[in-house]
Amino acid sequence: MFCPQSKIFGFSPISRAVLLLTISLGGLIVSGCDRQITVQSTSRVQPVRPSPPVIPAPELTTLVPTQPTPGSDIQRPAPTKTKPAVPFSKPTSQASSYQATQAEALALPPKPDQDSPRVPIRVAIAQQSPYLVIGSSTPATVVDQQGQAVKQLVPSAAENFMAQGGQLRIGAQSAPNVVWIKPESATGLVYVSGRWYRGAVQVVANNGKLTGVNHLDMESYLYSVVGSEMPASWPLEALKSQAIAARSYALAHIARPANPLFDLGDTQRWQAYKGIETETGSTLAAVEETAGIVLSHNGAVVESLYAASDQIVREVHKGFGMSQNGANQLAQRQYNYQQILAHFYPGTRLAWLQFSS
Repeated sequence: MFCPQSKIFGFSPISRAVLLLTISLGGLIVSGCDRQITVQSTSRVQPVRPSPPVIPAPELTTLVPTQPTPGSDIQRPAPTKTKPAVPFSKPTSQASSYQATQAEALALPPKPDQDSPRVPIRVAIAQQSPYLVIGSSTPATVVDQQGQAVKQLVPSAAENFMAQGGQLRIGAQSAPNVVWIKPESATGLVYVSGRWYRGAVQVVANNGKLTGVNHLDMESYLYSVVGSEMPASWPLEALKSQAIAARSYALAHIARPANPLFDLGDTQRWQAYKGIETETGSTLAAVEETAGIVLSHNGAVVESLYAASDQIVREVHKGFGMSQNGANQLAQRQYNYQQILAHFYPGTRLAWLQFSS
């Protein structure tokens, strides 16, 4: 499903797909569109199916994690064991390397007066599941597609959501086949089968299986992605590079979503995303200090590919993209994120993301 205003272009060698943007005031403007999911009813008689066994709702044993403070852990030393698969040539000194690459840093245009938008994103956190265990850190409401309350969830208790044909059961209660779990507090978290998530969660029952989709804003999503894709103890400049690459990659997939229900999944097939468990002070700082910054090429957001090592980048992405181990090595040599991104994404530039009015 594509936004009608969006267009996808290919270009070489930077990326296979980009999201069309309009340059304005030294930044970028992207037009969005509303998504609606229509569930069609049918009068066809369904065969009688045996009822699945009722699984007792367990108590939530996973404690609600303490949310970190941005920058609270960025002074931790970087690990010394990790090295890129293909080492970079060593400079004579850190100082000479830094001076030699000053001209290669990507320039960042002045920040526009208007703040960057909170871009919504839809992430599949469960697919083809027979049931999900769901709870909330605060009081939450289960609502249908019209916003009508179906059930109330109390903190620290879980409910079993089960598929029964094309219908949904919450414990012993029947429910519509599409529901949302929405915490009543803005700081509330949703628990889904072992992990806590920011935002709201949509559950869809279809053909006896459940799909769970986490709906949240881009920056909250990136808090987890950065820590899921890189060790949070790595230098902050490496984490900033990861944040910008992950933001640009996610925007490209919002333009061409993986499924009508979600934009991308939560595995390394897309970008690793583990909810709040991988958030730390350093990942929050990396995201917030680069908020709204994307990689662009010819007025479009780059699908900024990356992988763990130079070897994987060569084999999987034909040599185009960032080596995460390489970014760590460069950051330890005092490269900043603009220099790191210039090294791995030549021909691109940095830009600010803005919605058109």
